[in-house]
Order: sequence, then structure tokens, then C-alpha cells
Amino acid sequence: MPKGTLPGSDAVEDLDIEQLRTAFGLQSAILEAAVDAIIAINDKGLISSFNNGAEKLFGYPASEVIGRNISGLMPDQFAAHHDGYMQNYHHSGHAKIMGIGRDVEGLRSNGATFPMHLSVGCADTPTGRIYVGICHDLTDYKNALLKLHTAEQRYREIVESQTELIIRLDSNLRLTFINPAMCHFYKCQHSNQLLSTSFLELLHSDDRVLLKRQLINQNGTPLEDIETLCIRMVPPSGDTRWIEWRVRQLQNGESLGDWGFQGFGVDITEKIRAKEQMAYAATHDPLTGLLNRKGFSDQLSERLNVGGRQLGVVLLNLDCFDIINETLSHTSGDLVLKIASERISTSLARKDLCGRLDADEFIVMLDDTNRADDLKSMTHRLQNRLSEPFAIEQRTFNLTACAGISVCPENGTTSESLMRRAESALREAKSRGRHELELFSEELEQRTKSAADLELEIRLALDNDLFKLAYQPKYNLSDDSLQSFEVLIRWFHPKWGPVSPSRFIPFAEANGLIVQIGRLVLEEACRQWREWTDFGLKVPTMAINISPLQLASLGFKDALLNTLKTFSVPASAIELEITEGAALSHTKEQMELILALNNEGFSLAIDDFGTGYSSLSQLSSLPASTLKIDRAFVSKITDSNSEPVIEAIIALGHSLGMKIVAEGVETELQRDFLKNKGCDIAQGFWYSRPLSAEKMRSALLPD
Repeated sequence: MPKGTLPGSDAVEDLDIEQLRTAFGLQSAILEAAVDAIIAINDKGLISSFNNGAEKLFGYPASEVIGRNISGLMPDQFAAHHDGYMQNYHHSGHAKIMGIGRDVEGLRSNGATFPMHLSVGCADTPTGRIYVGICHDLTDYKNALLKLHTAEQRYREIVESQTELIIRLDSNLRLTFINPAMCHFYKCQHSNQLLSTSFLELLHSDDRVLLKRQLINQNGTPLEDIETLCIRMVPPSGDTRWIEWRVRQLQNGESLGDWGFQGFGVDITEKIRAKEQMAYAATHDPLTGLLNRKGFSDQLSERLNVGGRQLGVVLLNLDCFDIINETLSHTSGDLVLKIASERISTSLARKDLCGRLDADEFIVMLDDTNRADDLKSMTHRLQNRLSEPFAIEQRTFNLTACAGISVCPENGTTSESLMRRAESALREAKSRGRHELELFSEELEQRTKSAADLELEIRLALDNDLFKLAYQPKYNLSDDSLQSFEVLIRWFHPKWGPVSPSRFIPFAEANGLIVQIGRLVLEEACRQWREWTDFGLKVPTMAINISPLQLASLGFKDALLNTLKTFSVPASAIELEITEGAALSHTKEQMELILALNNEGFSLAIDDFGTGYSSLSQLSSLPASTLKIDRAFVSKITDSNSEPVIEAIIALGHSLGMKIVAEGVETELQRDFLKNKGCDIAQGFWYSRPLSAEKMRSALLPD
């Protein structure tokens, strides 16, 4: 009997009982061992065989279903047509399901339906024709398919909803996939409009070679380590966009060739533009659009790094620019600066540089020349251009500019040194007046260095209490008795030795340090007055010099009164000495301050009188009680002949009710002359040099 067939009637007749038992036993064992459900029905559709696999699949024991119609194992929509299919097959001999497999649904005993694969065949047996169906449960398979479909759908939704540009490339860098975002980026209605297009064609022409080098080796194989790529892409709009791509290599099976790439792109154009704007703002002046200090210095450094450059740096400062802001408005001032910047920049060659460093300060680099005459000529041209009339708010006015020049390589080879030395030259030019020009020199360097050293040492002396006070007595000319004394400042430098006040006082006044020095003098003098007084000495009036800057500084009166209060010094013990120039060039506010100090009890002395050529009306407006004749006039007394200036000063002061003090009395002849002309008080080396605190204390002791 051939393998895989059921015994037919002829075969059965040829077998004895034992052989039949063996054949049917083998058939039963095969049916029961099968994993799938195997069901046999007769030509009426009644179940005649139901193996273990069928019992497990449908949930019925064989005894319960054998003899029942097979339609009981089918859902209603299939069961209603089954008998009709059977009859049609009997009459025609044709059935779509016979000999093939198809996916259908089964019905379990609990009423649940499930998917299965059904294969049907037929066989003739001694008892008639039977139909055998093999049912394979597809539940797990269908669930797996459903999960896969769901995952694919979710992946598709994710890809299609991404705003990132997503692409796939083959080994020839041609597009094999693009997502909707990429379609939208290139204004495509369908993805197939770009598929098979070379990705390189979509890039900026300057980035094509770069991209290829970053993806593919020279031997045509893909690079293993691909980093993030930033490249420019050109969509149909023509607006070049920067795209940051994260690229990974596709392995075999992931692409249509041996290898390929997948890329995820983000448009970072606005981010790059914002960075460019920030970089521009960091290096350019927002008002004029010129380079600012950093931008000018950086670009100058780049030029200097080339080496062998010959160039000049010109610093221009508008003279009296503040007047425009004060008389017109800051808006008008800004307009002037814009016009000035345009005049400067349009006067330069393309290779030159131009910047704005400060409110009214411009800087220029003149390239390819370091000849002093050429640089001066070009700078004069810039100055003349700036001196042309400005028409602002229906008014016309002129400005001038001072200029300082440094030269490369003579004055330096770095941007810092050239700019610093141009500033030194500019300061020198401004010190001489308006519309001046100065070329940096070694002599100027020494003066600048000396000034910087002096300023530093003054500050160190203030911080380390290196300034000391000296006291020069003043004597009544009538009887040579001690009348008062002047407080003077002395400085002994650890390396320089004694530093003359004529050197550091004018410098301190010019640099604003005199305010700190004046505060130190006042506090130390008051402290010393308190010490002498507590010792039981009768201390005469102390004359303390007050700088014009002190007088003009905010809070001077309050600071003065607080110092006196700290040491319990009465205002009547202090005489404030101010120079004639400061006294007669006072503002309304300063005049009010002088009057207020006088009302507090301070006496006022006019120092260095005669050097300012003041008028009687000016002098009479001040509440001064003392007039001091400058030592320059006293030094001219070399004999007993008349000195009309001194005589006039004495007469003028007496007419205003003032006492007259002569400074710098160094000879007996000078003393006698002043005494005979009616001068009240004298001070100078003839009487006493400035004394230390200890010696002044001895001078105050009663005889």
C-alpha cells in the first residue's frame, strides 16, 4: 500500500485481519500525533474523524462532534453556505477549496472565532468517499502580522510627521527615500519627483566636493566614522539654507545596494544667522556700522600676522563734540557721528580699515605706507574732510578733529601697541589745542611712560601712607611774632627720594588725584590739630590749600564738615586757601559754596594773587579775609627801589579790608621792604623752612 494513502476497498480485501489491525493502528497513531487539527467528514458533511489536534484547536472532545455536521465548527457566515458547496461539488465535481489551502475562520466551543489555514483533500474508503481537512492555527501568526503592521504604520506616521528632513541614499548618493518634510522643503508634490536624483545636485556648488569627501573614501567605500555634517542646500526658491545632517551608514539588507546612507537633517539657517548677527554686533558699532574696538583690533591683528606690513594707525577725536549734545540734542549728536563716519570711510581706500572706538573717537588703518609725510598728508585730508560744515536741525556749524598717528613697524608690530601709541600721540595733539596732529615718537613714549609711572606711584603713596605733612610758620612783620602756619604736603619716595610738590601736585590736579590728596591733607591736619590741642598747646590758624577740583567735586562741603566733626576742630581754626584763578573762574554753584563755607566760620585766603590779573570788581565779590602775594613778585625785590605791583596789591587788599601775606620771603632786604610798604604777614626761608610735626610742636610751646 503506497505511503500517504488510505486503504481502498480492493486493498482491504487483500489483507488479513492482523494486517488490517496494523494498518488502522498506524493510521490512528499518525492522526493523533499530528500537531495540526485533522478532521474527516463523509459526503454528507458529517464528521467521522477528529484527532487530538482538533480537540485542542476547537475545544470539543471527539465523542461530542463525531456524527455532527462540520458546519458546527464554522462561524455563521461560512456555515450557512457549506452544505450548498458540498452539493455543488457532488453534481459538478469541482470545488475551489479542494486540493488547495486557504485562510478561513473557525469556531471554538466557547463561541470565539479564530483564524486558521485549511487544506482539504478527498479519498475513497471501503465505507465511501471521505474528505480530510487539515487545520493550522494562525492566531499567533496573525497577531504577529498585526503587531508588525501596527509597528510599520506607527513608523510611517512618525516618519511622515517629522519636521526633520529624512532621506536615504544609495552608494552613488542618489535618493532612494524622502519623507514629506523633504518633499515640502523642495516644493515637491510627490516623493518620486526626487527619487533617483543625485543628492549632490541639491547642494550648494561649493559644498558638493566637501560632502563627498565626508561620506566616501577615495577607494569608493563608505567612511566608517561619519560625524554631523553642516552643508548648504539650495531649494527651488533659491534661498540657500544651512542644514545639519546626522548621517549613518546602512548595512547590507538595509539599502538597495551593497551599502548606503540614511540622513536626518535639521534646518539651522536661522541659528547660524543669529550667530552671525551676534558676531557682527560684537565687532561693530551699532550707530555707525563701523568696526568697534574689538573688531578693529582683530582685523588689524590679522593684517599684521601676514608679516612685513607697512601701515599707519590714525586716531581721530572730534574737538568739543559735547557742545553739540548740550546745545542741540543727543539725537543730533548721533547724526553728526554718522555723517563723520561716512566722511571718514568714503575717504579711505578699500584695503584700509575704519572703526569707532568711543563716542567721538574714530580710528583708521592706512595700508601699504609707513612714510611719515604720506601719513600726515592723508591724516590732514581726513581732518579737513571732518571740518567741512555740518547741517543739523536747520543749523550749520563746523567741527575740527585732533589726530594721533603710530607707524608699523617703527612704533610696534601688534594691534595693541600701535593703538596704544596712537592714543599717546592723540593726547599730545589735544594738549596743544584744536585741529592738531601728532606723530608718535620715542620722546613722547618716555613722557607717556614717565606720566604713567608717576600716576602709579602717587596711587601707591596714597594707599601706603607715604605722604607726610609739613608746617610753614607765618609771622607778623610788625613784631616777628608767630601769626599762623600753612599746611604743606611732602613725599619721600623709597627709590626716587624727595619728590618736589611742583612735580606731583600739577600732575595730580591734571589727573584728578588731587581730590584724594586734598582729603588726606585735611584729615591729617585736623588729627594733628587735635593732638596739639589735647597736649595743651594754643594752635593758631591753619591755612590749607584747596584745589579747584576739590572745590568743584560733589560733597566737598559735607566731607569737610564731617572731618572737622570727627576731630572736634572748629571751622574758625581753618583758613581755606584757593588760587586766584580758581576764585575768579568759579561757577554760580561754587560761589554759593564759598559763601556757605564762610558762613560756617571758615576764613578764605586768595593764594598766588597777581598772576591772574583779576579786576577789583571780581575780587570784591569774594568773602576773602587774606590776600597772598605770589612769590614770583617777592623774588623781584632785590633792592629798596619801588615795586609798583606789590605796592598796588597791598593797597588793593587793605582797601578791601584784607590782610596781606607775602610768600617766599628769603632775605632781610625783602622782609624790610615788605614791612615798610605795609605788608602784614610774611612766610619764607628767612623766617623758617617748613617744619615737621615734632618741630612745629616745639615752635608752639610758650616761651
